[in-house]
Amino acid sequence: MSPMRRLLETVHLIFVGLWMGSLAMAGAAAAIIFPTVRDLDPSLPAYAAFTGPHWKLAAGHVASRIFLVADAVSLGCLIVSGLTLGLVVASKEPWRQAWTTGIRLVAFFGALCLLTYSFFFLGPRMNTNMRSYWDAAQAGDNEAALQYQAAFDKDHPTASTVMVSSFACVTLLMISGAFAVTGRAPASNEPTGSRQPRLEQPSLTRKGRLS
Repeated sequence: MSPMRRLLETVHLIFVGLWMGSLAMAGAAAAIIFPTVRDLDPSLPAYAAFTGPHWKLAAGHVASRIFLVADAVSLGCLIVSGLTLGLVVASKEPWRQAWTTGIRLVAFFGALCLLTYSFFFLGPRMNTNMRSYWDAAQAGDNEAALQYQAAFDKDHPTASTVMVSSFACVTLLMISGAFAVTGRAPASNEPTGSRQPRLEQPSLTRKGRLS
């Protein structure tokens, strides 16, 4: 492996690892925050006029900031990992492991499609409903708040599926990338299995021929 490719692969795997970590952090944080705040059953003075459960408001405010950070990290990691992967596959060397390189590209573009859908379609709709829910609850408009909450909750299973699928794609990208770096591939002009160990001729045979 050339030094330049080794550098690109190292940077690529570092940012794919950060990408994985941001998704795992967001999922774990949500799984901890919502049950914990629900059990505390807080009452929020700022939403005193709202008759619905306040714990969803409190947990939602905290979780939304965590997801915002996770989205920013994911976007940055997507850009860097995509650029480095593009530079890697632009050369002939990675295509000696065609299956591995193909899996890496499929995993990356799968994660790219999911992130694009989340950023430009699902995310903005959920964020609009969430903000409207908060504003209506703060204003004491209980009926409107519950409607916006229901609209947000309707998209929640889709958001969970997108996050799990994204984590699966990024994990596959990490595994295939690690295999591409550590795995061995035959030279481009030599088929698999063609290398045979060269045995040294016994010294007695050589002496016999010389005599």
